[in-house]
Amino acid sequence: MSITSRPGAIGSIRLSALAAIIILLPTAAQASMTKGPYLQNVTDTSIVVRWETSAAGGGSVEYGLTGNYGSHTDQTGSSTQHEIALSALLPDTLYYYRAISGADTSAGATLHTSVASRRPFRFFAFGDNRSNTADHQRVINQMLQVPGTLPGFVLNSGDLTASGSSADYQTFFNVEDPLLGHTPIYPCLGNHDTGNIANYTTYFSLPNNERWYSFRDGNSAFHVLDLYSTYTPGSAQYDWFLNELRADSADARIRHIFVTFHEPPYTTNTGHASNMTVRQYICPLLERFKVGVTFQGHVHCYEHSLVNGVHYLITGGGGAPLYNTWGAAQPWTVYREACLEFVQVDVRGDTLDVKAIKVGGTVIDSFRLIEEPSAVPGEPGRTLRAARLVVKPNPASRIVHMSFTLPHQEHATLSVHNSTGARIAVLVDSELPATAQMLDYPTRRLPAGVYFAVLRTAEDRRVARFVVVR
Repeated sequence: MSITSRPGAIGSIRLSALAAIIILLPTAAQASMTKGPYLQNVTDTSIVVRWETSAAGGGSVEYGLTGNYGSHTDQTGSSTQHEIALSALLPDTLYYYRAISGADTSAGATLHTSVASRRPFRFFAFGDNRSNTADHQRVINQMLQVPGTLPGFVLNSGDLTASGSSADYQTFFNVEDPLLGHTPIYPCLGNHDTGNIANYTTYFSLPNNERWYSFRDGNSAFHVLDLYSTYTPGSAQYDWFLNELRADSADARIRHIFVTFHEPPYTTNTGHASNMTVRQYICPLLERFKVGVTFQGHVHCYEHSLVNGVHYLITGGGGAPLYNTWGAAQPWTVYREACLEFVQVDVRGDTLDVKAIKVGGTVIDSFRLIEEPSAVPGEPGRTLRAARLVVKPNPASRIVHMSFTLPHQEHATLSVHNSTGARIAVLVDSELPATAQMLDYPTRRLPAGVYFAVLRTAEDRRVARFVVVR
C-alpha cells in the first residue's frame, strides 16, 4: 500500500486541532447590569452613581449638560458593585448620564444636584415595601404620575425588604428602577432590613456610618435614625443627633428640619403598639428643636398624628400587607387610613405643603406648615426664660427698628446675615442688662432680598427674618 501525502496536509490537521481547542476553551464572562444604575448621596456639587453587574469588571459614567455627555469618570479596580462619585458639578443643575460596564451601557437618564437654599424643591416619603411586589409597583407607578418634575429625592422609612436577602433586594430594585435612575433614595433601617445588614450597606452609599446619618437640601436638614442601635441618652447615636439638631438651629439657612425613623411613637393602629422608648427620649428633642415633620413606617397604613407642634406621619403603605384594624382615636389623631400611599412634600421658603396620596391619585390628607425660626435650647431638662427679638417694619426699604429683651444680665451679640448665611454686620457684642434694648439698622444700601437678624446669648438664640424691598 502506498501513502501519498499532499503538501500542507499536516499543517491543515494541526490548524483544525487548534481550532477545536479554541472552540472548547471557556469564554470570559460578559458583565451585564443586574441593578441600576441608581443614585445616592446627592449634594449641590456631587452625586454617587451605583449599579451592579453579573460579573466583576470595570465601569465608567458618562455625563454632561446635554445628551451628548462630554465628561466621564472611571471606576478604579474591578467589582460587581460599581460606585462612582461625580464631583465638581454645578449646584442646582440638571445633568444627563449613563453607566457603562464592558459591552453593557445603560439607557440615558438624568440627575439633578441639590437646590440652592432659596429654591423650592419636592421630595417623597414612603416605606414598608416588602412582601407584595404588585402593590409596591402600584405605589411607584403612582409616584411617576405626579404632575411636574420628579422629586429631588425619596425618603424610605424602612422595611424595604422582607428579610434583607439578595433576592429581596433584587426585587426591590427591579420595582423601583424607573424612579431611582433619576431620583436619589435615602433609606432608613427597618426591623426586617436588619436581617442582613451586610446587604443593606453593600447596596447603599449613605453619609456618616450609613445606619444613622444626616444630609441637607435647599433650606432644610434631614436626619435618619436607626432604632436598632442604642439611641437613649449617653449613646453615640443620641449624642450625634443632639449635636446635629444644635448645628441646624445655629445655621440661619436652615428653615426646616425633618427626621425619619422606622417605628412610630404615636399610633392607634393595632398592628403595632406605639414605641414608648422613642416617645420618652427622641420626641422631647423633636419638640425642643421645633422639628416640623417626621416620617415613620412599621405600621402598614397612613396615620397623621400631631403632638406638641410635631407632625408624625406614618407612611407605611408602600406595598406590605395593610393593617386594617384600629383602636380608638386619640387627641393627637389627625387622619388615618389603611391604604397604599406615599407622602409628597413641597418646600417653598418658610412654607411646607404636605400631601398624602393614595394609589389612584386621591389626596387623603394635606396640611400647610409655616415654620417659625427655631432657637438653640439649653441642655435637655433645663428650663430657660427665652430672649425676645422683634424686627419691623417688615418688609422695609430704608431702615428697620430692632428691639430685644434678655431674661437676665448676660453677654449678647446681635448680627445681620444675608440669605446665604453670611454675616454682613455685627450690631451688638457686649454685656447687657435684662432690660429692653432698641436700635435702628439702615437698610437703604442693602440689595433687595431676605435677611436674618440673629440674637445670641450663652443659652439661647433667636432669629428674625426680614425682607428688604426696593
